Amino acid sequence: MYLAFDVETTGLYDNCNVLTGYFIILDSNFNEIDYLDLKIKYPFYIIYPKALEVNQINILEHDKDKNTIYKELAIIKLNHFLEKNKTNIKYKIMGHNVQFDLNMLINNNILTKEYIDIYLDLSKYIDTLILARELKLKKIIPKNQSLSLSKLCYYYDLYNELENKFHNAEYDIKLTILLYKKLKYIESNNE
Repeated sequence: MYLAFDVETTGLYDNCNVLTGYFIILDSNFNEIDYLDLKIKYPFYIIYPKALEVNQINILEHDKDKNTIYKELAIIKLNHFLEKNKTNIKYKIMGHNVQFDLNMLINNNILTKEYIDIYLDLSKYIDTLILARELKLKKIIPKNQSLSLSKLCYYYDLYNELENKFHNAEYDIKLTILLYKKLKYIESNNE
């Protein structure tokens, strides 16, 4: 089983806040089993305005939203979600630039070492950014093609399959799953 996830943050630095996280449990064929949508608030924020410009999160509206919960409750919900869907095999993680998202969850103490040890298999993960880099090196993806999630999805015409809301955690992880399937298909047809 896989845990695919994406987060939106107040910036790119270790001290930035995770504002939203969307987590999807996938079976071995990458079909959705369950999902968790988190909107997280804090007593105070470390904000880099450019990040909010990109993800279009209005911090005042975010903080007032009745679905936004404090980090402590978000941690409980995430742990309950992982436990509820747990099997005897740890989740392999999946995302686009997944190490960034994982680090942000760890830096915000939303995902602790204890829970990583219980639930996640970090020995091998799926990262569509790394897969796209490999395909670019093999000249399957043009050398001038940007490897950002949005640019790859435009290139492969995947954005039409969902609403066009890049830099939204739910939208981005659903596109990441579609992109992974597309890249694996292309890779298998070019071997």
